[in-house]
Amino acid sequence: MNLFILIARGLLGNSVCDTLGSATTKPRPSHIRMMNPLSPTPPTHGEITHVSDTALMVAACRAHETALEDAYIRDPFAARLAGERGVAILNALPHANVLRFGLAIRTRFVEELLMEALKAHPIKTVLSVGCGLDTRPWRLDLASDLRWIEIDFADMLDYKDRIMSGEKPRCRRERLTVDLNDPAQRRAMYEAAGPEPALMITEGLLLYLPAATVEALAAETSRNSNVNINVSHWISDITTSAFSKILSAGADTMQSIRHVQASDCLQGEQILEVLHRHGWTTDALRSYITDVGFVQERVRRMMGGNTPPPRPQFPPGDPTGVLRFARRQ
Repeated sequence: MNLFILIARGLLGNSVCDTLGSATTKPRPSHIRMMNPLSPTPPTHGEITHVSDTALMVAACRAHETALEDAYIRDPFAARLAGERGVAILNALPHANVLRFGLAIRTRFVEELLMEALKAHPIKTVLSVGCGLDTRPWRLDLASDLRWIEIDFADMLDYKDRIMSGEKPRCRRERLTVDLNDPAQRRAMYEAAGPEPALMITEGLLLYLPAATVEALAAETSRNSNVNINVSHWISDITTSAFSKILSAGADTMQSIRHVQASDCLQGEQILEVLHRHGWTTDALRSYITDVGFVQERVRRMMGGNTPPPRPQFPPGDPTGVLRFARRQ
C-alpha cells in the first residue's frame, strides 16, 4: 500500500513525509477488540498475503484517524473491523503514519463526491464494488430508502456481517457476492441493481483488476451497452504514472501489493482512458495536488509550527485524485 505514501508525498512533499513517517504514534491498543478470521496467518503477522488483507489495513487507518481531535473522517466501527491483524499489517508497513494520512484524505474525498451526487441527482441505488470493510451505510447521513448494495468476496461480507450484527444501517443495505472477472457474475450484479438510477463506487479497486475486467466494467455500464442497468455516476480514485514518477525517484511504489495485483493491471491514466472511451466523462474531481489546503494546519502542527516546504511541481491538469464520472448522454 505504498500508493498512499506516494499520495501523501505529493500532498506534503518528500521531506515532510520523512518527518511524519519517523513518528512512532500507533493505533491505540484499546481500539483492538477481536481477532480477524479472514487469514489463516497469526493476528500479529503483518504481511499482506491476500487482497482482503488490504481491507483490514484500511480499516486500521480509519480507526487511527478517528482517534485524532482533527480527524478528517470519523468511523466508530473501524477499530472493531480492523482487529489485531489489521493493526499489525498497518504497523508493519513503512511510514504507517503517512499511509494513514493519505488514506484519510481519499476517504474524505470519496464521501464528499458521494454526498454531492446524492443531493444533486435522483440516485436510488449505490453499488459499492469491492466494498471491503467500508462502513458508510452505517455512518453517513443517507436516505432511509436508498438501496446500498455491498459487493465483495463472501468471506469478507460474512466477517463484516458478524462484526456489525448489532448495528443498524441508515439505508437499505444489501450484500452480493461477485467475482468481477466472471461475466455471468457481473451480469447478476447489474440485475440486482435494476433499472433505477445508480451510482457505482470502485474505491481502491481498479488498480488490482485485470485490464479486461476494467474494460468490461466501463463498457457494460455505458449507455451503449445492452445490459439493463442505469449507472449514471461512478466514483473512483486515479493515480497517474506521471504523479508516481515525480515522487518515487524510480522506486517501485507498489511493491508491497504487487503480488496481489493482476499481472496486466492498468496505470491510472490507462484506467481513465478506458472510462472516457466508453462514454464516461469527468464530472467532478478532488485533486490530491490542488484540493488539499485543509491538511496544512495539521502538517504545521506535526512539524512543530514550521512552514512545510513547497510541494513538487506536477504536469498541469494531472487528474490524480478521486473522480466522479457521469455517463455521457
